[in-house]
Amino acid sequence: MTGVQFRVDFQDLGIAEGFASIADGAEDLTDLMDMIGSVLINGAIDRISSTNVAPDGVPWPVSLRAKEDGGKTLHDSGLLMRSITSEAAPREVVVGSNLIYAGVHQTGATITAKTAKGLSFTLANGESVVVGSVTIPARPYLGISEAEKATIQDVAVVFFDDLLGGRAQHGQRGG
Repeated sequence: MTGVQFRVDFQDLGIAEGFASIADGAEDLTDLMDMIGSVLINGAIDRISSTNVAPDGVPWPVSLRAKEDGGKTLHDSGLLMRSITSEAAPREVVVGSNLIYAGVHQTGATITAKTAKGLSFTLANGESVVVGSVTIPARPYLGISEAEKATIQDVAVVFFDDLLGGRAQHGQRGG
């Protein structure tokens, strides 16, 4: 090219600095994973305490206890809801419950008697029964709903924007 020239490179635009900030911040995403864990815990708590709907939007089968006493499925004592925790690491977050029956409610199960005497228990209505097996339907309370996906995306945008000192979202330009 002849005449006058004006050259702009990555460094002049501050882009390299921005990428370096993101790369440094992305080495350990524990803080972001912790925020995502909070979103997922709140979603699970809302499903148990209020909506009784799986993350995919499908309503749970109503439990016999909830039918009998007018309560919420999976929310008798509130213990399951209060047991949900998260553990964040640099690249992931694990959300769950350590209660022995938590997995049964999430995925469903069939409990079969180990002896010919069968399973003996008392129903919510006070009736005593003896059966060979009981099937508990899945009532997924852990997962990511569409609303939670949107919230997680918003949280991630804010997190990475903070790494850039607020320059990404706000369109700040040098002058």
